[in-house]
Amino acid sequence: MPRSPSKRIQSIKKEADSPPEPTEPKCRQSVMFLEDTLFSSADIQVIKLKHPRTLNSAMFIYDKKGKQLFELVAFDEEYRSWLIGETVQSDGKLYITTPVDISYLILPYLMQSTKNVPLDHLLEDNQYPAIVHVSSLAAGKDFSHIADRKGSPDLGVWKYSKESTLSWLEGRVRKLSTLLQEKKVPTSNAQSFTYVRAMNLEQTQMAYLALAHGILSDYIPEELSKDLSVQLQLPEPSNKQKALTGAENQPPTKKQKIEGPTEDYTKDDIKVEKSKTPQTAKAKALAKSASGSKSIFSFFGKK
Repeated sequence: MPRSPSKRIQSIKKEADSPPEPTEPKCRQSVMFLEDTLFSSADIQVIKLKHPRTLNSAMFIYDKKGKQLFELVAFDEEYRSWLIGETVQSDGKLYITTPVDISYLILPYLMQSTKNVPLDHLLEDNQYPAIVHVSSLAAGKDFSHIADRKGSPDLGVWKYSKESTLSWLEGRVRKLSTLLQEKKVPTSNAQSFTYVRAMNLEQTQMAYLALAHGILSDYIPEELSKDLSVQLQLPEPSNKQKALTGAENQPPTKKQKIEGPTEDYTKDDIKVEKSKTPQTAKAKALAKSASGSKSIFSFFGKK
């Protein structure tokens, strides 16, 4: 049975008054900090490579024109979004690009190699075909700080040298440690900038050396990080990690007591009992002198 004209008009009016359904953004938007050189480059691409520490997939930006490689790091926190124009981007990640030394990316391949082959043959990975870009950046470069050259320089054959690598890494750790100390970077996340417990020179140097070692260890295999820690004569992690966390350089922390309410405050009939405090002689005298007098609020009542 056809609907009456009045019902059709009401249906059309209801559809017109209803708000439009939210639509998904046509393209994904992200917030990213880029190097200035990447803005002027017309040939950049995001590639996937094997991370030298975890050996898992990691994202990098390859600048073919500038012949540079940048690591793409994502800073992520829960419950974070971006307001971009008139849209809300649910992906609240902040992407940061930092230049990376390709020596760190080549190290895992050199350490796992059992044959002396040219570097361009060594840097072949079916799982990460983009490693060919690292091979092009490595062409003609000197890697004597992490390997020994084998045969003619034209061949480009390198063999991993643990001694040279540890010596090179030690120099970079000490250089980074000096820079961190000059910038007065806290040796732990909990260290206060306004309250610094006095440390002697040896403790200070060891704390910053451990911090620098931890930063650099994010880019080298775990076994190499342990060998580097021994060469730097850092304390063992089992020693309560005092030097590693800078425990001597921060104020004593107070033990927080976390307790929930004992009453259910969602109910209205909660009786709050006030503790009675004993009155002093002065308070008793004031109470006695005020007896028989009217309250000040009685002057503002209805007569």
